[in-house]
Amino acid sequence: MHINAINIAKLRKQMKLPDARRQKILDLLSHYGELQASALAEKLGISEDTIRRDLIRLESTGMLRRVRGGAIPRSQVPLHHQERLGRTGTSKSAIASMAVSLIRQDDVVGLDGGTTTLAIAQAIPPGLRCTVVTNNLPAAMALAVHPDVEVIVLGGKLFKPAMDMTGHRVCEELRTMAFDICFIGAAAANITTGFSSIDYEETLVKRGLAQAAERSVCVISGEKMGKHSPFSYASSGEISDIITDDDAPADYIALFRGEGINVIVAEQQAKK
Repeated sequence: MHINAINIAKLRKQMKLPDARRQKILDLLSHYGELQASALAEKLGISEDTIRRDLIRLESTGMLRRVRGGAIPRSQVPLHHQERLGRTGTSKSAIASMAVSLIRQDDVVGLDGGTTTLAIAQAIPPGLRCTVVTNNLPAAMALAVHPDVEVIVLGGKLFKPAMDMTGHRVCEELRTMAFDICFIGAAAANITTGFSSIDYEETLVKRGLAQAAERSVCVISGEKMGKHSPFSYASSGEISDIITDDDAPADYIALFRGEGINVIVAEQQAKK
């Protein structure tokens, strides 16, 4: 028997086992970001009915989210602020440098919580005069010594894992503000479900930032493109720009550009 036929027969035998089949579905979604049930059925050599039952089971355990005709993966639970500081450092630096280049003199800038937005605060050079409004405590502290940046800190409840302020008071303050530009992080970005986060209260703040800004920019590492988190804060029509790194899948970059979003890919120093 030809080696390809042997491999196909082996795969089909494995796919009869529910646990192995569902793990393969999760692996494929992790790689591709989003797949239709028909594509999953073809790749695994099983019926679409079996795929649909597996998707229902996997969604019930929180492993994925079903969308029209298929499924998308859930993002992983976020790490604590201190743990996130050491991850994808070159990516954050590259994204931050590109983000700062969009800030004009005397802009009023909205800055979301998170370590990528912290990197943006740290990258604002002396001589760039602006006002930064933020719920990000580490970013506010980093800007405290900046000679040309006025800092306004949004008050609310401290969300300790992310070291940012959340709650209704932050949202109320945002409704009274108008930004020239804002930079918002995301746990995931997907054409179907938009830009999303894992924490509900953080999502409300992100939504408030986006609605208060003339130009809303999502800053997101490439590994999060095509994924989905439970709480969406903006659709693709509500974000004007995405700044990501060169790990972002080319097909997702093309999809977002097709929606009219200006996608900026920041090249990481280590890859140059």
